[in-house]
Amino acid sequence: MSAACANQAYFLKQVVAGGIHVEKLISLDDKVGGIFPNLFDIWEGREPQKPTPVLSEQVLDKVMVSMVFETLEDALEGYREAKPQNPDVLLIGISLDEKHLPEFHDWRNHSNDENGEGVVLCLGKRQPASNSGMFAGYDIAGYGLGGKLLTFLGNHLLEDYLSLDPNLSINEFGLFPEQQKAEELASYTNDVLKDLVGAEEDLIWLPWKVTVYEGL
Repeated sequence: MSAACANQAYFLKQVVAGGIHVEKLISLDDKVGGIFPNLFDIWEGREPQKPTPVLSEQVLDKVMVSMVFETLEDALEGYREAKPQNPDVLLIGISLDEKHLPEFHDWRNHSNDENGEGVVLCLGKRQPASNSGMFAGYDIAGYGLGGKLLTFLGNHLLEDYLSLDPNLSINEFGLFPEQQKAEELASYTNDVLKDLVGAEEDLIWLPWKVTVYEGL
């Protein structure tokens, strides 16, 4: 699930600087897009950067490390609890083109495999995404240990993308509307920006498709 995050104004500075209008930011990076529930924060008693809805133990028991529900049905249960507490809450799903699965598994950190991570376990099932949602766009993100995704906005890469292509645009959700362009920029991040600007060089940057199932 996603809700507006206290840090969004900071991360949107580069969007404003690029002359791009974003109506409702959606990002897979919890620091940018307010993704929750974060089990690590809950387990360690950390206060979230923005107050997020309190979910019941019944729902939290269905959350996989770190912020993933295994099924759409489970996620809908969480959404129904969260929405009355925060009208900005969205229920989003992410998917990865099957051709990227080998490099995803080659690059990710395997030290947590014994405990399992939600994104890894769900991708391992190779289940097609549900057709019931609305396509929102592609986020370019690197997958980190613990199940977190670091995105191009969270790593301030939009300016670098605009330097490569001054006509580049993102949509009203802060995402890339075309898969081909997202693929090209992900490759550029891996091949050039890792060395040029230090874009989290231990990660593989991939284009993740984002679908909104509830909340818009």
